[in-house]
Amino acid sequence: MWTAYARALEILEGRASGHALAIIRKLARRGFAPALNVLSDYVPKAVAIRLLRSAARRGHAASAYNLAITYLNGGDMGRYRAALARAAKLDPDAREELRSFKTRFPHEVMRSHRRLEPDRD
Repeated sequence: MWTAYARALEILEGRASGHALAIIRKLARRGFAPALNVLSDYVPKAVAIRLLRSAARRGHAASAYNLAITYLNGGDMGRYRAALARAAKLDPDAREELRSFKTRFPHEVMRSHRRLEPDRD
């Protein structure tokens, strides 16, 4: 499957000719997690979330992180935080992002709203 996936990526990057999405879809039907991750960029949001969840359950770290980012871009902070926590188990970069996650804006922004961030150690 990796050979077909590499061929599809070459086509997507313009280094080869052919139909990359046909190859990616075929690999996705077989459950190949990197293909599910790539295919999520070419389908509607609801389908992309389903594909990314499926790949994340298979242990693909990039898909787990992309699922969290999809939720973040959609404005769903609760699901973003939960998905990021699951991605942090697979990826050290996601773990670092989870550690730096803040639920509130800095003091300068929130002072006018009288909602200051609690002090952190």
